[in-house]
Amino acid sequence: MQFKILSLMTVMILVMDPCGNLPTFVALLKDKTPKEYCRIIVREALAALIILVFFLVFGDRILALLHVSKLSLEFGGSIVLFLISIKMIFGMPIMNESKENRKRELFIVPLAVPLFAGPSAIAMTIVLRNQEEFGITAAALVFAWLVSAAILLCGRFFSRILGPAALDAMESLVGFLLTILSAEMFISAFRTLTLIKQ
Repeated sequence: MQFKILSLMTVMILVMDPCGNLPTFVALLKDKTPKEYCRIIVREALAALIILVFFLVFGDRILALLHVSKLSLEFGGSIVLFLISIKMIFGMPIMNESKENRKRELFIVPLAVPLFAGPSAIAMTIVLRNQEEFGITAAALVFAWLVSAAILLCGRFFSRILGPAALDAMESLVGFLLTILSAEMFISAFRTLTLIKQ
């Protein structure tokens, strides 16, 4: 069970992508004091956790309400994950913020959603919930969230130590791993579809 939780936690960390999001978080909060930076990260991380837990608990009901099959979710999740991984591999410019936007308090958007709890993280949460036991998936989600939040809390420190080149390399590596994961999700969904047709 411990290995299963560790495996799912690794997948969730890759999907949440705290290393890839780190430069954006640091850039958006560069005018904040260290105390304000930590406060905002904790608040946004908690908001992201609430959103992910909501989809963990009610994801199946939302799919049923929309008449979306689990197989369609797997196909859609794999495509979203693939597109996000391509952006990570080839680079994505940091969001340009006006002076007015820097002065206002960032709340939920864009830090909690879509950076921390993005569409790929939400889709993966629902997919894993359908594939694994609820307790195992919930534990993996919480542990992955803790690791991701800790990385973002230390964002300024990591940004100074590693530098932009190392952060870009890490993001590209994570993007490559997510590409493999998205391909595996697509192949798994295709195999299931083939079996259903037979």
